[in-house]
Amino acid sequence: MALIFAVCLLTAGQWARAQSVPQEIPRVSAENLGEGLSLRGQWRFRPGDDVNWADPALEDKHWQTLRVPERWPMSGYPEYGHMGWYRLTLGVDPALHGTRLLEEVAVKMGKVLSAYELYAGGELIGSVGRLPPLNEVDYDRERVFSIPQSAVAADGRLVLALRVWGGEAELVEAWGAGAISGSYVLGYHRDLLIDAVLAEVPGLILAVLTFFFGCYHLYLYWRNRSLETFFWFGLMACNIAIYGVMLTQWKYATDLTFLTMKKIEFGAVYLFPAVAIQMIWSLLRLPIKRWLRAYQLTFVLAALLVVAIPGHTVHYLTLEWWQLLCLPSMVLAPWVLFRETRAGNAEARTVLLGTLIFVCTALNDMLIDLVPLESPRLAPLGFLAVLVSMMVSLANRFTTMYTALETEVAERTAELSEANRQLARVARVDHLTGLLNRRGFTEEAEGEIRRTFRSGKPFCVVLADVDNFKQFNDQYGHVCGDHVLKRTAALLQDRLREVDRVARWGGEEFILLLPETDTEGAAVVAEKLREAVEQNLVAFDDQRLSITMTFGIAAFRKGESLDACIARADTALYHGKENGRNKVMIGNYKGLSLVN
Repeated sequence: MALIFAVCLLTAGQWARAQSVPQEIPRVSAENLGEGLSLRGQWRFRPGDDVNWADPALEDKHWQTLRVPERWPMSGYPEYGHMGWYRLTLGVDPALHGTRLLEEVAVKMGKVLSAYELYAGGELIGSVGRLPPLNEVDYDRERVFSIPQSAVAADGRLVLALRVWGGEAELVEAWGAGAISGSYVLGYHRDLLIDAVLAEVPGLILAVLTFFFGCYHLYLYWRNRSLETFFWFGLMACNIAIYGVMLTQWKYATDLTFLTMKKIEFGAVYLFPAVAIQMIWSLLRLPIKRWLRAYQLTFVLAALLVVAIPGHTVHYLTLEWWQLLCLPSMVLAPWVLFRETRAGNAEARTVLLGTLIFVCTALNDMLIDLVPLESPRLAPLGFLAVLVSMMVSLANRFTTMYTALETEVAERTAELSEANRQLARVARVDHLTGLLNRRGFTEEAEGEIRRTFRSGKPFCVVLADVDNFKQFNDQYGHVCGDHVLKRTAALLQDRLREVDRVARWGGEEFILLLPETDTEGAAVVAEKLREAVEQNLVAFDDQRLSITMTFGIAAFRKGESLDACIARADTALYHGKENGRNKVMIGNYKGLSLVN
């Protein structure tokens, strides 16, 4: 698929080139200057070097023709020191002569390998880099040069002469030379400058946004070191952003030398495959095997070498080898992503599309370097596709993590609520008998007091104590005592209404809450309980033990506290114990009443 797409790009580039090459360059007029007159097409060309070839009166019909932009033959012209001249003759409309419009005419020059001087009417109007013997290359810069009125001859002829140095032999043999790419336009100086700036704005915005995205993900990793994928994505985004700036003309706004800028550019792009592999494998949660780690380290080493070795020669000699080294990764990464996609990995499906787009754009850019292909470099679009797909994938992962975290929090909250309920129950329930404890009973009684004040209906409190309980512990042991308490608790609980409450008040003492019950009713209930306890024999260790209980009753009086009511019931219980046990005693205003 990638190969087919690359062939389509090649065909489209060739078609676009053919469409953009005019058969004849029209005369310079106010109309086409306003629109921008393309200078792409056939120029006169001659290898060698003679400053007199800038003379507009020079006859150049016998020179060969060479299309602009187009690379020189890969071998260059070593016999001439890789020097050559281009000439283009234009006819200026007589209506422009003597007007202010002619003062505003300028020419925009694209990229030229590796340095040049531009002449108009025999006058030097600008240069990029330095020609021999200074030999300073600068093959990325696009410039706009003003053309003086004096450059236009009296007969209206305007001769542009481009003196080019192809560069060092290693560069020419590797990349070719000459006017290689970009736009070559004649127009008004102000319009050309604005167009040049506007053309570079998208690249700058993309690089800045990419850099901030990278820094943001690095910040997320710094806050949470478990987000390893975010670290590699942030590093990759910053790497792409740096490379993206180096592809624009904005890099010339810095004080860096051209050599330093190329070191940064090559270092960034050489390092990219190693970071991309780490990012993809981390995203897919796949282990990196030793052979793949060695493959990664090869790119890291190449990036270090290209930055550390002085001069440009290392760039020319290593680029083709680096491109060949990248080819396995362009097959490996899509294959792994495709395999993981088939296995149901949603993140792999997202990244696969971006990776395929990047592979296609990378092949396009490789063809630009390997064959004479006049096509725009599409690597920034490929990088953008990778970034977008990675961002979507990481967003999906973050959403999944967030959803899982919410689910876990909900589960833990439910568990905590249940634990709190259990703790609350434990705090209210006696662990031995399973009845309410003192705290639980008090809460229930306080609620009944509030209902009594609202409804006016009475309730009674009954204190009950197991008679001679100590003898069970002394004669049969504490296990027997506990067994007696549990059986007694179950007996009391089973013979009360659902609205009644029974609790273990302490030791062998129990307390009952009888809502909507007066003294007489409470006495009836207590007497039935006393009889039931007396008639029920408790089995323990092949023995049947007889137990009795004494009950003290107190009706709640409005205005008194719960403690006061319980104290009256306790007094009645005490008098029941004093009067022989196994009795029900009622406390009232005048004293105590004996039921049994």
